[in-house]
Amino acid sequence: MLSLLRSNLIWSIISVLQTISACFMIWKGASILAGTPYPVVVVITNSMAPAFNPGDILFIHHRPEHGGGVRVGDLPVILNPDRSYPFIHRVVGVLHGDNEEAMVLTKGDNNELNDSVGMMYPNGQEYISRREIVGFVRGYVPFLGWVVILLQNPGRVIEGLLSRFMQ
Repeated sequence: MLSLLRSNLIWSIISVLQTISACFMIWKGASILAGTPYPVVVVITNSMAPAFNPGDILFIHHRPEHGGGVRVGDLPVILNPDRSYPFIHRVVGVLHGDNEEAMVLTKGDNNELNDSVGMMYPNGQEYISRREIVGFVRGYVPFLGWVVILLQNPGRVIEGLLSRFMQ
């Protein structure tokens, strides 16, 4: 009896470990296909409303949809090492420096100030470079990201759902 119980426990543990490893493999495969370490991002703030709301899942690719350089209107995913997660805001300005590198200014659609004034960029920069952009939004699915938000912060779910349906 004890041997059967031990055998069932071992198979249960193996099944859980297989499920976890399959999730990691799917994530890594999506990262390789998208060319970015962040192939999927969940929106957690209202800064891009009404385009994207908390709980929306965004699909990311390394290049913009039009295939060229960064343009006004693009939605880059920006990684700031001072923040715990990347952020997505719309490009409102593009400058080209002496070395032809694009310098980008972004702003959340629902924010009054651009991100250089809002202190979103690392080290107080006024612009971000193309190197600091890890990808661009290519599509989204509304609502499904609430599962992730629920796991991270259960109290935020009620607040977010109320604000979404009270608009």
